[in-house]
Amino acid sequence: MSDSGFNTPKKLTKHLSPIRISKTGRSLQRSFVPPVLQEVGKLAAGVAAVATGSATGNPRNKHALQPGHSLMDWIRLGSSGKDLTGFGAQAGQLTITPRQLAQHDKPNDAWIAIRGKVYNVTHYLPFHPGGQGELMRGIGKDATTLFDEVHAWVNYESLLQKCYLGRLVMIDPETDTHQLFFGKSDDLSKSKKTIPPKILPPNKVTPVNSQEDEDEPKPIPKFDWIQKTDYITLIFYTGSLSNPEVEINPPNAANTLNIGLVYDRQVFSNEVTFFKEIQWPCQVKINYETGKIEAQFRKLEGAIWETYGSLKQKTDFVPIRITDERCKYTIVNKLAVNYDTFLLELERLDQTKLTVPIGKHIRVFLTVQGQDLSRSYTPIPNVLVKLKSQVFIGDKLCLMIKSYPNGALSKYICGKKKGDVLELSDSLGSFCLKNIENRETFLLLAAGTGITPILGVLLFLLERRIRRCKNVTLIFFNKTENDILLRQQLETLQNEDNRLHVEHVLSQSDSKWSGLKGKITNELLRDNINKHLTNTVYKESDIFTYVCGPAPFTNLAQSLLTGIGFNEEQIHLFLG
Repeated sequence: MSDSGFNTPKKLTKHLSPIRISKTGRSLQRSFVPPVLQEVGKLAAGVAAVATGSATGNPRNKHALQPGHSLMDWIRLGSSGKDLTGFGAQAGQLTITPRQLAQHDKPNDAWIAIRGKVYNVTHYLPFHPGGQGELMRGIGKDATTLFDEVHAWVNYESLLQKCYLGRLVMIDPETDTHQLFFGKSDDLSKSKKTIPPKILPPNKVTPVNSQEDEDEPKPIPKFDWIQKTDYITLIFYTGSLSNPEVEINPPNAANTLNIGLVYDRQVFSNEVTFFKEIQWPCQVKINYETGKIEAQFRKLEGAIWETYGSLKQKTDFVPIRITDERCKYTIVNKLAVNYDTFLLELERLDQTKLTVPIGKHIRVFLTVQGQDLSRSYTPIPNVLVKLKSQVFIGDKLCLMIKSYPNGALSKYICGKKKGDVLELSDSLGSFCLKNIENRETFLLLAAGTGITPILGVLLFLLERRIRRCKNVTLIFFNKTENDILLRQQLETLQNEDNRLHVEHVLSQSDSKWSGLKGKITNELLRDNINKHLTNTVYKESDIFTYVCGPAPFTNLAQSLLTGIGFNEEQIHLFLG
């Protein structure tokens, strides 16, 4: 099931339940049931059916519940304000390993996991329509398979939402994280002490460009789907920190489309033929930490489908990307960020939905005075007013470009207007999220428009849940105050999240500037690193640093960090 919160309940007046008549002829109380409670009712009936052997979910075979333990009693309990999790404000943010889950396997301490989400169902046991014994079959373990056998078609999240503890995660070095996302592989050797290819403990990082990485095929992503009356959502699991590129083509006349997923140097083609017609475009949600991708499609006609349709999956290695491969985009909006920098919102002419992975860049092509030129730019999150997370990834590609008076290309790109067309490459770069899998404290160094790749990384770090980021320091270097890009947005983000500290440094400040002055130096870095570590348990070797800016700035920053004692495994340089 999904935690996306895709669906907005319709007005309750459209979902009035009729008067029910008992076998004795007496009318039962009329109830007005919103859609979410209708789903809960379906779940209760489905569980009762399995508990009694009914294939149809006949409610007459339900387990006899004690007085005060009906479905509506459970809803009232959940709405009473009582803490059903036992963890108060921490509920929903916990990370739980299978070993920890297994320790809660008793009626007075009952946890259960379904689709990677862990619930404390201790209070729910006496309310379970199938009986306590039936539910205890899944206690203390991942009960997804059992759940699918019984009632995979209902919304269990609505029923257990007040019992939600957090995510089931594989963070134990003894645990096979590959198996969590892709299932057990039958062909792995069990007799040797060596670690099978591509299955490494979480504290080890697979070399991004190793020969093994190129030659070892990855399993096809696990697939799932859910639906509501108006929407259907296709779900793919690509693996933790896989940082996938997602490309979805519009449906053809046969109601078929392709969802392309690119990660770990492989491309996974998912050809979907829908059961009935859907509308375009779709909406995409990516959890980069878990690798969960949700593509939501609005149905042409509102109804519950018998099935999503059919899926054909295949995989191949990603060919070496040629930077002069191009797709056409139209400029749908142009905004001035400051006196010489512009935000361009771009949309694919062929209506294809494309997401660029975190930290990856694209190249913009333009013919100037008979010469075919190109420059690299990193898209920024599609939020200009507030730097906050969005449920869905924006439909448009956003580039923040500074116009240099003597620039060979930038002044021509910034001179374009709404409706003009630009040619862009696919995503490029060797950025790897897995390098920070076990990191919790970060130093970000940006100069000028070098802030662009830093923005995507920054939002990702602050949104992590499995391995929470504890503190981030951003040191942003510019010439003057007018050159500081998105200053207000960064200040807002800093005020709303006390884990973030933003420090501005100006090299050509006026007398009114009270902040840091000058350029990047050993002393400036040491002072800010000391502040960053104050009142924490971390040391310099725990810090991971991202650096982006003009080449001289990036090279100097790397040299200074190395001199301080940072090793190459602690530093990532964004190089275009």
